[in-house]
Amino acid sequence: MITIQNEGKPLVAVDTVGSGKGEIVMVVSGSSARQTETTTGKPVDAAVVGIIDQIEIGGQVTFEKSKGG
Repeated sequence: MITIQNEGKPLVAVDTVGSGKGEIVMVVSGSSARQTETTTGKPVDAAVVGIIDQIEIGGQVTFEKSKGG
């Protein structure tokens, strides 16, 4: 991944961190999605658990939130 592109089908996930529109996020699924304060004991299959600040691939920074991607 050198650029960020939409791929695949849409995914519905519970946002546990308050991410905003257009932010790059980390999503967990399955039993991991039910291990947050917000989702414990709830019928959740996917959850947003982090907002990505930077992506580095092979020593090269390919995304920085502070620079708008």
